Amino acid sequence: MNSLRILITIFLIGVAPMAASGDELDRYETSLGGSERLRLFALTNIFDRYAADPAVRDGLRTELARQGYYYDGTGSRVLRQDMWIAPILAFDGNINGGTLNDRFRFAGLEFHADPRIKAKPGWVGGASVGARTRFALGNGSLLDLQGEGKMSWSPRYDIGRSSAQISACLLNNLRGWTFLDLCHRLRENKRKLGRSTEASTSARLSSLGQVGNSYHEAWLQVERLSYGASEQGVAIVGLRSIFDRIMPYGSVSFAQSIPNEMAFRSRIELGVQLPRNGRIIDLFLWTQSADGDRFLGAVREDQTHGVGVSVQSTTGPRITVSFVRNSSTADFYDHSQLEAEIRLRDVRW
Repeated sequence: MNSLRILITIFLIGVAPMAASGDELDRYETSLGGSERLRLFALTNIFDRYAADPAVRDGLRTELARQGYYYDGTGSRVLRQDMWIAPILAFDGNINGGTLNDRFRFAGLEFHADPRIKAKPGWVGGASVGARTRFALGNGSLLDLQGEGKMSWSPRYDIGRSSAQISACLLNNLRGWTFLDLCHRLRENKRKLGRSTEASTSARLSSLGQVGNSYHEAWLQVERLSYGASEQGVAIVGLRSIFDRIMPYGSVSFAQSIPNEMAFRSRIELGVQLPRNGRIIDLFLWTQSADGDRFLGAVREDQTHGVGVSVQSTTGPRITVSFVRNSSTADFYDHSQLEAEIRLRDVRW
Protein backbone atom coordinates (compact mmCIF):
# COMPACT_ATOMS: atom_id res chain seq x y z
CA MET A 1 0.00 0.00 0.00
CA ASN A 2 2.90 2.38 0.65
CA SER A 3 4.09 1.89 -2.94
CA LEU A 4 0.58 2.60 -4.20
CA ARG A 5 0.34 5.81 -2.17
CA ILE A 6 3.68 6.99 -3.56
CA LEU A 7 2.60 6.27 -7.13
CA ILE A 8 -0.73 8.09 -6.70
CA THR A 9 0.97 11.09 -5.05
CA ILE A 10 3.48 11.43 -7.90
CA PHE A 11 0.66 11.04 -10.40
CA LEU A 12 -1.50 13.77 -8.83
CA ILE A 13 1.43 16.18 -8.45
CA GLY A 14 2.23 15.76 -12.12
CA VAL A 15 -1.35 16.14 -13.33
CA ALA A 16 -2.62 19.01 -11.16
CA PRO A 17 -0.72 21.86 -12.89
CA MET A 18 -1.93 20.66 -16.31
CA ALA A 19 -5.62 21.28 -15.64
CA ALA A 20 -6.87 24.59 -16.96
CA SER A 21 -10.09 26.52 -17.09
CA GLY A 22 -12.07 26.55 -20.32
CA ASP A 23 -15.55 26.32 -21.75
CA GLU A 24 -17.96 23.79 -23.25
CA LEU A 25 -16.02 23.66 -26.52
CA ASP A 26 -12.89 22.73 -24.56
CA ARG A 27 -14.76 19.81 -23.03
CA TYR A 28 -15.84 18.58 -26.47
CA GLU A 29 -12.31 18.87 -27.86
CA THR A 30 -11.02 16.99 -24.81
CA SER A 31 -13.53 14.21 -25.52
CA LEU A 32 -11.82 13.43 -28.84
CA GLY A 33 -9.40 11.21 -26.95
CA GLY A 34 -12.04 9.23 -25.07
CA SER A 35 -14.90 6.85 -25.64
CA GLU A 36 -17.21 7.45 -28.59
CA ARG A 37 -20.28 7.58 -26.35
CA LEU A 38 -18.79 10.22 -24.10
CA ARG A 39 -17.81 12.17 -27.21
CA LEU A 40 -21.39 11.99 -28.49
CA PHE A 41 -22.69 13.07 -25.08
CA ALA A 42 -20.38 16.10 -25.10
CA LEU A 43 -21.52 17.03 -28.61
CA THR A 44 -25.23 16.92 -27.77
CA ASN A 45 -24.64 19.10 -24.71
CA ILE A 46 -22.98 21.89 -26.67
CA PHE A 47 -24.89 21.62 -29.94
CA ASP A 48 -27.56 24.25 -29.17
CA ARG A 49 -24.90 26.89 -28.57
CA TYR A 50 -22.38 25.82 -31.24
CA ALA A 51 -24.64 24.60 -34.06
CA ALA A 52 -23.18 27.27 -36.34
CA ASP A 53 -19.70 25.75 -35.94
CA PRO A 54 -19.16 23.36 -38.90
CA ALA A 55 -16.84 21.13 -36.84
CA VAL A 56 -19.48 20.64 -34.16
CA ARG A 57 -22.33 20.20 -36.64
CA ASP A 58 -20.45 17.70 -38.79
CA GLY A 59 -19.04 15.94 -35.75
CA LEU A 60 -22.50 15.31 -34.33
CA ARG A 61 -23.81 14.00 -37.65
CA THR A 62 -20.80 11.66 -38.00
CA GLU A 63 -21.05 10.30 -34.45
CA LEU A 64 -24.80 9.64 -34.75
CA ALA A 65 -24.26 7.75 -37.99
CA ARG A 66 -21.36 5.70 -36.60
CA GLN A 67 -23.36 4.69 -33.55
CA GLY A 68 -26.42 3.61 -35.51
CA TYR A 69 -28.89 6.36 -34.63
CA TYR A 70 -29.86 7.02 -38.25
CA TYR A 71 -30.65 3.41 -39.05
CA ASP A 72 -34.40 2.86 -39.65
CA GLY A 73 -34.34 -0.75 -40.79
CA THR A 74 -33.81 0.02 -44.47
CA GLY A 75 -30.69 0.32 -46.61
CA SER A 76 -27.28 -1.13 -45.84
CA ARG A 77 -26.70 -2.39 -42.32
CA VAL A 78 -22.94 -1.86 -42.61
CA LEU A 79 -22.09 1.34 -40.74
CA ARG A 80 -18.34 0.99 -40.72
CA GLN A 81 -15.84 -1.27 -42.41
CA ASP A 82 -12.10 -0.74 -42.46
CA MET A 83 -8.74 -2.45 -42.32
CA TRP A 84 -5.39 -1.15 -41.14
CA ILE A 85 -1.72 -1.89 -40.83
CA ALA A 86 0.76 -0.07 -38.58
CA PRO A 87 4.55 -0.62 -38.35
CA ILE A 88 5.78 -1.12 -34.77
CA LEU A 89 9.18 -0.75 -33.11
CA ALA A 90 9.34 -1.88 -29.47
CA PHE A 91 11.71 -2.62 -26.61
CA ASP A 92 10.60 -5.84 -24.90
CA GLY A 93 12.10 -6.99 -21.61
CA ASN A 94 11.13 -10.61 -22.29
CA ILE A 95 11.01 -11.39 -26.00
CA ASN A 96 11.15 -15.17 -25.61
CA GLY A 97 8.79 -15.56 -22.62
CA GLY A 98 11.54 -16.81 -20.30
CA THR A 99 12.27 -16.34 -16.60
CA LEU A 100 13.17 -12.81 -15.56
CA ASN A 101 15.46 -14.04 -12.78
CA ASP A 102 18.08 -16.73 -13.25
CA ARG A 103 18.87 -17.49 -9.60
CA PHE A 104 17.42 -17.53 -6.08
CA ARG A 105 18.43 -18.54 -2.57
CA PHE A 106 16.57 -21.04 -0.39
CA ALA A 107 17.60 -22.60 2.94
CA GLY A 108 21.09 -21.18 2.53
CA LEU A 109 21.55 -22.62 -0.94
CA GLU A 110 21.70 -20.77 -4.25
CA PHE A 111 19.87 -22.24 -7.24
CA HIS A 112 20.51 -21.28 -10.87
CA ALA A 113 18.02 -21.52 -13.74
CA ASP A 114 18.97 -23.05 -17.07
CA PRO A 115 20.46 -20.20 -19.17
CA ARG A 116 18.37 -21.37 -22.12
CA ILE A 117 15.17 -20.24 -20.39
CA LYS A 118 16.45 -16.85 -19.25
CA ALA A 119 14.42 -13.87 -20.52
CA LYS A 120 15.99 -12.09 -23.49
CA PRO A 121 15.49 -8.29 -23.57
CA GLY A 122 15.90 -6.16 -26.66
CA TRP A 123 14.34 -4.37 -29.60
CA VAL A 124 11.85 -5.95 -31.93
CA GLY A 125 10.30 -4.70 -35.15
CA GLY A 126 7.06 -5.72 -36.76
CA ALA A 127 3.54 -4.65 -37.56
CA SER A 128 -0.04 -4.68 -36.34
CA VAL A 129 -2.75 -5.70 -38.81
CA GLY A 130 -6.45 -5.42 -38.06
CA ALA A 131 -9.98 -5.18 -39.39
CA ARG A 132 -13.32 -3.94 -38.09
CA THR A 133 -16.91 -4.20 -39.28
CA ARG A 134 -19.93 -2.62 -37.59
CA PHE A 135 -23.51 -3.60 -38.39
CA ALA A 136 -26.66 -1.75 -37.44
CA LEU A 137 -29.30 -3.94 -35.79
CA GLY A 138 -31.71 -1.13 -34.97
CA ASN A 139 -31.74 2.49 -33.87
CA GLY A 140 -28.83 2.67 -31.40
CA SER A 141 -28.23 -1.11 -31.47
CA LEU A 142 -25.04 -2.45 -33.07
CA LEU A 143 -22.97 -5.55 -33.72
CA ASP A 144 -19.27 -4.70 -33.62
CA LEU A 145 -16.71 -7.22 -34.94
CA GLN A 146 -12.97 -6.62 -34.58
CA GLY A 147 -9.78 -8.56 -35.06
CA GLU A 148 -6.11 -7.63 -34.71
CA GLY A 149 -2.81 -9.46 -34.95
CA LYS A 150 0.69 -8.30 -34.02
CA MET A 151 3.88 -9.91 -35.25
CA SER A 152 7.43 -8.84 -34.47
CA TRP A 153 10.96 -10.19 -34.73
CA SER A 154 14.25 -9.65 -32.93
CA PRO A 155 17.28 -9.52 -35.27
CA ARG A 156 19.60 -9.80 -32.27
CA TYR A 157 18.27 -13.20 -31.16
CA ASP A 158 16.61 -14.29 -34.41
CA ILE A 159 13.35 -15.05 -32.63
CA GLY A 160 9.83 -13.68 -32.98
CA ARG A 161 6.72 -13.12 -30.95
CA SER A 162 3.07 -12.77 -31.93
CA SER A 163 -0.34 -12.01 -30.48
CA ALA A 164 -3.88 -12.00 -31.80
CA GLN A 165 -7.34 -11.11 -30.55
CA ILE A 166 -10.85 -11.14 -31.94
CA SER A 167 -14.05 -9.79 -30.43
CA ALA A 168 -17.77 -9.68 -31.09
CA CYS A 169 -19.89 -7.16 -29.16
CA LEU A 170 -23.59 -6.35 -29.08
CA LEU A 171 -23.89 -2.65 -28.17
CA ASN A 172 -27.37 -1.71 -27.03
CA ASN A 173 -28.95 1.64 -26.13
CA LEU A 174 -31.48 0.74 -23.43
CA ARG A 175 -32.99 4.15 -22.76
CA GLY A 176 -31.71 7.70 -22.85
CA TRP A 177 -28.01 7.56 -21.94
CA THR A 178 -28.05 4.05 -20.47
CA PHE A 179 -26.43 1.15 -22.34
CA LEU A 180 -25.96 -2.60 -22.04
CA ASP A 181 -23.08 -4.21 -23.94
CA LEU A 182 -22.44 -7.95 -24.32
CA CYS A 183 -19.03 -9.05 -25.56
CA HIS A 184 -17.04 -12.19 -26.24
CA ARG A 185 -13.28 -11.99 -26.81
CA LEU A 186 -10.50 -14.43 -27.59
CA ARG A 187 -6.82 -13.61 -27.07
CA GLU A 188 -3.60 -15.50 -27.73
CA ASN A 189 0.04 -14.64 -27.05
CA LYS A 190 2.86 -16.74 -28.44
CA ARG A 191 6.56 -16.53 -27.65
CA LYS A 192 9.41 -18.97 -28.13
CA LEU A 193 9.14 -20.49 -24.64
CA GLY A 194 5.43 -20.16 -24.02
CA ARG A 195 1.93 -19.74 -25.34
CA SER A 196 -1.13 -18.43 -23.51
CA THR A 197 -4.79 -18.26 -24.51
CA GLU A 198 -7.66 -16.46 -22.85
CA ALA A 199 -11.38 -16.19 -23.53
CA SER A 200 -13.73 -13.72 -21.88
CA THR A 201 -17.47 -13.16 -21.89
CA SER A 202 -18.72 -9.92 -20.34
CA ALA A 203 -21.82 -7.85 -19.70
CA ARG A 204 -21.40 -4.13 -19.08
CA LEU A 205 -24.04 -1.68 -17.89
CA SER A 206 -23.06 1.96 -18.37
CA SER A 207 -24.69 5.34 -17.89
CA LEU A 208 -23.69 8.86 -18.90
CA GLY A 209 -24.57 12.12 -17.20
CA GLN A 210 -23.55 15.68 -16.44
CA VAL A 211 -22.53 17.07 -13.05
CA GLY A 212 -22.01 20.82 -13.06
CA ASN A 213 -19.58 21.61 -15.88
CA SER A 214 -18.29 18.03 -16.27
CA TYR A 215 -19.43 14.93 -18.19
CA HIS A 216 -19.18 11.38 -16.84
CA GLU A 217 -19.49 7.78 -18.00
CA ALA A 218 -19.82 5.21 -15.21
CA TRP A 219 -20.04 1.47 -15.69
CA LEU A 220 -20.40 -1.85 -13.90
CA GLN A 221 -19.07 -4.94 -15.66
CA VAL A 222 -19.17 -8.64 -14.84
CA GLU A 223 -16.87 -10.93 -16.75
CA ARG A 224 -16.04 -14.62 -17.00
CA LEU A 225 -12.44 -15.40 -17.91
CA SER A 226 -11.23 -18.77 -19.15
CA TYR A 227 -7.57 -19.80 -19.12
CA GLY A 228 -7.52 -23.27 -20.67
CA ALA A 229 -9.28 -25.49 -18.13
CA SER A 230 -9.48 -22.75 -15.46
CA GLU A 231 -12.20 -20.12 -15.09
CA GLN A 232 -12.43 -16.93 -13.04
CA GLY A 233 -15.22 -14.45 -12.34
CA VAL A 234 -14.39 -10.73 -12.34
CA ALA A 235 -16.37 -7.63 -11.33
CA ILE A 236 -15.27 -4.16 -12.49
CA VAL A 237 -16.46 -0.68 -11.53
CA GLY A 238 -15.19 2.20 -13.65
CA LEU A 239 -15.55 5.92 -14.31
CA ARG A 240 -14.37 8.18 -17.14
CA SER A 241 -14.91 11.95 -16.93
CA ILE A 242 -14.44 15.08 -19.03
CA PHE A 243 -13.47 18.40 -17.49
CA ASP A 244 -12.02 21.43 -19.25
CA ARG A 245 -8.94 20.16 -21.11
CA ILE A 246 -8.48 17.14 -18.87
CA MET A 247 -10.07 13.67 -18.88
CA PRO A 248 -9.39 11.41 -15.88
CA TYR A 249 -10.43 7.75 -15.78
CA GLY A 250 -10.14 4.80 -13.46
CA SER A 251 -11.45 1.37 -12.52
CA VAL A 252 -11.38 -1.14 -9.69
CA SER A 253 -11.51 -4.90 -10.36
CA PHE A 254 -12.11 -7.84 -8.03
CA ALA A 255 -11.67 -11.46 -9.08
CA GLN A 256 -12.34 -14.94 -7.74
CA SER A 257 -9.41 -17.11 -6.78
CA ILE A 258 -8.34 -20.11 -8.86
CA PRO A 259 -7.37 -23.06 -6.63
CA ASN A 260 -3.68 -24.00 -6.91
CA GLU A 261 -3.05 -21.45 -9.67
CA MET A 262 -1.54 -17.98 -9.66
CA ALA A 263 -4.27 -15.47 -10.58
CA PHE A 264 -4.96 -11.79 -9.98
CA ARG A 265 -7.41 -10.98 -7.16
CA SER A 266 -7.71 -7.19 -7.35
CA ARG A 267 -6.55 -4.38 -9.60
CA ILE A 268 -6.74 -0.58 -9.50
CA GLU A 269 -6.16 1.52 -12.62
CA LEU A 270 -5.91 5.31 -12.74
CA GLY A 271 -5.14 7.59 -15.64
CA VAL A 272 -5.68 10.97 -17.23
CA GLN A 273 -5.72 12.10 -20.85
CA LEU A 274 -4.62 15.59 -21.79
CA PRO A 275 -5.04 17.10 -25.28
CA ARG A 276 -2.08 19.35 -26.03
CA ASN A 277 -1.23 20.97 -29.39
CA GLY A 278 -2.70 18.23 -31.58
CA ARG A 279 -1.49 15.42 -29.31
CA ILE A 280 -3.18 13.37 -26.61
CA ILE A 281 -0.96 12.71 -23.61
CA ASP A 282 -2.07 9.73 -21.52
CA LEU A 283 -0.57 9.30 -18.04
CA PHE A 284 -1.50 6.08 -16.26
CA LEU A 285 -0.65 3.86 -13.33
CA TRP A 286 -1.96 0.60 -11.94
CA THR A 287 -1.49 -1.82 -9.06
CA GLN A 288 -2.48 -5.46 -8.84
CA SER A 289 -2.43 -8.24 -6.27
CA ALA A 290 -2.27 -11.94 -7.14
CA ASP A 291 -2.11 -15.21 -5.22
CA GLY A 292 -3.11 -18.87 -5.35
CA ASP A 293 0.22 -20.55 -6.13
CA ARG A 294 2.87 -22.17 -3.94
CA PHE A 295 6.63 -22.01 -4.37
CA LEU A 296 8.78 -24.64 -2.62
CA GLY A 297 5.87 -25.35 -0.28
CA ALA A 298 5.22 -21.73 0.74
CA VAL A 299 2.20 -19.65 -0.30
CA ARG A 300 3.08 -17.18 -3.02
CA GLU A 301 1.59 -13.66 -3.11
CA ASP A 302 2.57 -10.96 -5.61
CA GLN A 303 2.10 -7.19 -5.66
CA THR A 304 2.65 -5.53 -9.04
CA HIS A 305 2.82 -1.78 -9.69
CA GLY A 306 3.09 -0.07 -13.04
CA VAL A 307 3.32 3.48 -14.34
CA GLY A 308 3.57 4.84 -17.86
CA VAL A 309 2.96 7.56 -20.40
CA SER A 310 1.61 7.46 -23.95
CA VAL A 311 1.72 10.28 -26.48
CA GLN A 312 -0.60 10.00 -29.49
CA SER A 313 -0.29 12.43 -32.37
CA THR A 314 -3.28 12.93 -34.65
CA THR A 315 -1.00 12.86 -37.69
CA GLY A 316 1.99 10.85 -36.46
CA PRO A 317 3.13 7.95 -34.28
CA ARG A 318 2.00 6.83 -30.84
CA ILE A 319 4.82 6.43 -28.33
CA THR A 320 4.30 4.47 -25.10
CA VAL A 321 6.80 3.95 -22.27
CA SER A 322 5.99 1.98 -19.11
CA PHE A 323 7.75 0.62 -16.04
CA VAL A 324 6.56 -2.37 -14.01
CA ARG A 325 7.78 -3.60 -10.62
CA ASN A 326 6.72 -6.98 -9.19
CA SER A 327 7.30 -7.84 -5.52
CA SER A 328 6.65 -11.43 -4.45
CA THR A 329 6.84 -13.48 -1.27
CA ALA A 330 8.93 -15.81 -3.43
CA ASP A 331 12.10 -13.85 -4.22
CA PHE A 332 12.54 -15.69 -7.53
CA TYR A 333 9.59 -13.70 -8.94
CA ASP A 334 10.83 -10.25 -7.91
CA HIS A 335 11.62 -8.18 -10.99
CA SER A 336 11.51 -4.76 -12.63
CA GLN A 337 10.81 -4.27 -16.31
CA LEU A 338 10.94 -1.31 -18.70
CA GLU A 339 9.05 -1.46 -21.99
CA ALA A 340 8.61 0.97 -24.86
CA GLU A 341 6.69 0.94 -28.13
CA ILE A 342 6.58 3.23 -31.13
CA ARG A 343 3.56 2.62 -33.32
CA LEU A 344 3.64 4.55 -36.58
CA ARG A 345 0.53 6.05 -38.03
CA ASP A 346 -2.07 3.50 -39.18
CA VAL A 347 -2.51 3.02 -42.91
CA ARG A 348 -6.23 2.46 -43.38
CA TRP A 349 -8.41 1.45 -46.28
